[in-house]
Amino acid sequence: MFTNQVVNQLKELNLSPETKVSLSYTGGTDCFVYNETEIETALENTDVVNVFASLVSKVGMNLTDNYGNNIIDSLVDAEHIERDFVNSCWDEDNEEYYDDDLDNAICEFVNDNFYDQEFIENDVTRYDHKRGYIDLTARLNTTVGNIVETNVDLTGWEVSVPLAGGTFTLG
Repeated sequence: MFTNQVVNQLKELNLSPETKVSLSYTGGTDCFVYNETEIETALENTDVVNVFASLVSKVGMNLTDNYGNNIIDSLVDAEHIERDFVNSCWDEDNEEYYDDDLDNAICEFVNDNFYDQEFIENDVTRYDHKRGYIDLTARLNTTVGNIVETNVDLTGWEVSVPLAGGTFTLG
């Protein structure tokens, strides 16, 4: 049986369901910087895009970016995915589309249009003129209520909530 540690810890903190939660997921890899392929290398060798898309595609998470924009609404408004497709994927009675169809569509968009998206950041550390290391980081926001209600698995995500004048970080 799956025990969701993050959800249990959030419940123990006894926070209001409206409490804001910041989520961060980072993955990195060695890369060559002289030929400017670090982004492509990171997309091939990390799971950040897959993990991001998997979480964003979950019903009820209502994930936003750091500017407060809903991720799914942003993708629909920019015509990268269609609202009917999203609704069909989230409809439990629909046998044509599934949750992972939306996940795959988001993955495909981010991988194919990395330079045109603002959801996943990159940070390159150059060791010398030839080699380096690149981190990809997805940062999302939601509420304690959304996480507890959906009981989504946040393994690997850094989960931060405001607590007693500071920030409490799980994971």
